[in-house]
Amino acid sequence: MTSITQRNGKSTLFFGVILVIIGFLILLDKLGTLHLSWKKIISVLLVVYGAYLGYSGFGLNSNKKVFWGSIFFFFGIYLFIDSFDLLNPEIHFFWPVVLIVTGLSFLMSFVNRPNDYALLLPAMTLIGIGVLFLLTNVGVIYSFEIWENFEKFWPILLIILGLYLILKKR
Repeated sequence: MTSITQRNGKSTLFFGVILVIIGFLILLDKLGTLHLSWKKIISVLLVVYGAYLGYSGFGLNSNKKVFWGSIFFFFGIYLFIDSFDLLNPEIHFFWPVVLIVTGLSFLMSFVNRPNDYALLLPAMTLIGIGVLFLLTNVGVIYSFEIWENFEKFWPILLIILGLYLILKKR
């Protein structure tokens, strides 16, 4: 009975914090200090919910909560930056960011459980591929260079997958 009361207290607290944040943002919009859009509101909600979920996941040693909390948190930050039109619309950021955010979420899961080395392999792989795509989209490197090197080094993906399976069994 006590755990149900504690759970209801935590959810009430979380809902209260969300209402305060939304109210504060709407007040700033009404005062002309901040120009709100649904993208900004949703991004702030994602960041807050992701931080809450990740924090509670670290406390409970729950990789599932840490992973999904990190997804919501990092994707919320991306949406928040995008809501201010700071990103060049001609450059495709979405899919590289999805890969990087997913890789960072695996990395946060590893931070939660440092003995689970198998989480580092998808983390580094996804972050690396995301950064490569991002650098290609920005024009720092050219796509034909990536495909030329991919043709040579694609067996590394098999090695990474094999290491993941080996380390996951331990």
